[in-house]
Amino acid sequence: MKMKSPTLFVAVLASILCSSGCATRTTASGGRETNVLGGAFTVATNSFQPTTPATADVDTTKLVGRGNPSGAKTTLLRGLITLRDY
Repeated sequence: MKMKSPTLFVAVLASILCSSGCATRTTASGGRETNVLGGAFTVATNSFQPTTPATADVDTTKLVGRGNPSGAKTTLLRGLITLRDY
């Protein structure tokens, strides 16, 4: 099936992204977790949760060299990439 108009595809994609919204909840550890674009981008504070083996995990404390981790975790593309500070 061939799309007749690329602008129709862009309009449908934009409406899906705009309607997905964002949500914030308080976690059991007392932190906050915010999901944007239906979970495509997630930011969590006071997380300290282990990452799953299916993610590309980046420990920012080793990149920056900070001695006091904040517990922040950012996931992209529903957990495909995880940036964590703990």
